[in-house]
Amino acid sequence: MTTSPLPGEFEFSDDDLALFGRVERVSDPGELIAAIPALLGFHPSNSVVALSLMGASASTLGPVMRHDYFPSVKGKPARQMSAALRQFAAVCDGEGARAVVLVVITDCSTAETLIDETIELAEVFEDMLGGTCVDLADVLCTAAIESGQPWTSVTRSIHRGTLPDPASSSVAAAQVLGGRVIRRSREELVRWVHGAARNHDAIARLIASRRESSECSGGSGRDAAVQRRVDLVLEHVRRVEAGTYYPDPQECADLVVALTDVHVRDVVLGLAITSVAAHAEQLWLVLTHEVPSPERAWPATLLGFFAYVRGDGPLAGVALSAALSADSEHTLAGLLDLSLQSGVHPDGIRDLAAVGLSIGESLGIAGLPPALPSGS
Repeated sequence: MTTSPLPGEFEFSDDDLALFGRVERVSDPGELIAAIPALLGFHPSNSVVALSLMGASASTLGPVMRHDYFPSVKGKPARQMSAALRQFAAVCDGEGARAVVLVVITDCSTAETLIDETIELAEVFEDMLGGTCVDLADVLCTAAIESGQPWTSVTRSIHRGTLPDPASSSVAAAQVLGGRVIRRSREELVRWVHGAARNHDAIARLIASRRESSECSGGSGRDAAVQRRVDLVLEHVRRVEAGTYYPDPQECADLVVALTDVHVRDVVLGLAITSVAAHAEQLWLVLTHEVPSPERAWPATLLGFFAYVRGDGPLAGVALSAALSADSEHTLAGLLDLSLQSGVHPDGIRDLAAVGLSIGESLGIAGLPPALPSGS
């Protein structure tokens, strides 16, 4: 089993929607902090966030990373914090960032304690960046990302200000216009992915029954079975696109049995780079809610993959965590989670979707939508 170096505590986001020119004009520290919820898709608390700055003038925002915050131990950063800072430095260096801004968000007992601990982290992080070409542009701290909250910069000299309304930032406006929901907390995102179990027992029985009656054939029969199952998935994606949709227990069972066919799974990975990607992702979310463990690992993995391809690392991380909770031995979920925690760029994951469409072509699968141009 492949495990992540920082399971459940690290998010890596590189959402193209968040990288519009609007972001390049965010230069005030308070505005930058206020933009973090829109960049991550939720309001982080007890977190350390690293915002990488790209380009010759270090004026364009690149990958954004978040890790759970752990207080210092005996005047030194906790082991988890040191590991997170090393991860931040490695990702920034690997992505070719010119600089990075570190933001500590935690409600310490006193403002002085928060500042002292942030200074300690700044010193450690700057040492870690010493072997790279990445400069430490600023280190900021605040108790919470809320309108009117004080923020402090501890780089070189203490500088203070107050946060503007995060909901009014230009980055938040861009995200909302693009259809992205900004949640109040990471826990809210987790609850949204997991959903509420309604028909788990009934669907588990139907899955078992469906498997018993499934035909197991090879050769041309195998290809025909893959085509039927891909057709079933595409039919439900079209139903999502058509409007209000919720599959009944039998349909959930049929879909998840189809997805446990690795040929089908490989082919539908390709949908992540087509015009139906958003509707397919909605289908995976519905199935993640409805399907019991261990089978829910399949739709949850697809949900994580589709989110990863479009640069939504936080959603991808939560979905892949749900997949691994359902089935700790799920190979694809484990590999994707490791890639996410290691900061592999979404473009590298997008290549897997292109391979999926190629597999569909090699199997002679009809009805697949074409790939959209890169960057669409």
